[in-house]
Amino acid sequence: MNRLNYHHLFYFWKVAKLGSFTKAAAELRVAQSAVSLQVASLEGFLGQTLLLRSTSRKPTLTEEGKIVFDQAEEIFRQGDELVDGIREGSGLTSFRFGAIGSLSKNLQMKLLKPIYDNRDFNLCVDVGDSTSLLDRLRTYHLDALLCDVPFSFSEHEPLTQLKIASEPFCLVSSRKMGKEPLAGLLARRGVYLPSRSNPATADIEAWFKSQKHNPAIRGYIDDVALLRLLALETDALVATPRVGAEIEISSGKLFVLHEFRSLFQHFYLVLRAAGPRSNKILSVLKQTIHVL
Repeated sequence: MNRLNYHHLFYFWKVAKLGSFTKAAAELRVAQSAVSLQVASLEGFLGQTLLLRSTSRKPTLTEEGKIVFDQAEEIFRQGDELVDGIREGSGLTSFRFGAIGSLSKNLQMKLLKPIYDNRDFNLCVDVGDSTSLLDRLRTYHLDALLCDVPFSFSEHEPLTQLKIASEPFCLVSSRKMGKEPLAGLLARRGVYLPSRSNPATADIEAWFKSQKHNPAIRGYIDDVALLRLLALETDALVATPRVGAEIEISSGKLFVLHEFRSLFQHFYLVLRAAGPRSNKILSVLKQTIHVL
């Protein structure tokens, strides 16, 4: 299969970006005829007209030309970033994070604030399961992974893991406590818990047993955002990391009926082993990361 000639693509990109064959030729320090030849070669290879030429006005992109130009913009942006990233991580502007689907969105917003507050940075967040995201991190398709479950790595594993935050678990509800004891509320209104695979769930259930509570378990939910919505839309109590409902608690839409004193959800940042790019990410996030 014939491969794309990026030299031809670069000349086309310059013409489209500058809106002129003459300006492109001047910037590239070549004859205008050479620029025209390169663009024509690209069009011949793709089998499509990309630029409508005119002697009276600047060249106009066709529909196919707009598609190719957008792709070229991304290709050469990534090329510049690759060079800068290899040169001691300077000029890094794109951050590619993976986030486990059940992870608190409030925590993600808090952690990533230095990036989305800076318009010079381009933020990409992919949501998925731990297996696929770890594979993407290992193969350099992601820069870091946010998760709430620690991973065990062998001594040859090219990844490193940092515990960056711990948030207390609490029982929240859309209704205030009132005079009814917590045990009665749990039995009458029921409670939603994190998924059975979450280590905290077994601890919460053990606490219920130690307190001789007999709650009506209404479900196990592997999504902090859905737990928050269940707390808002039902009369049930919901066990969640406080950070997952912080905004609603602060605004008075949800109430903390009990906070567990020694039960926390831990959050981790997984990166490839130390290198310029990993170091750059940590330096940007240092305003919000508190490595434990």
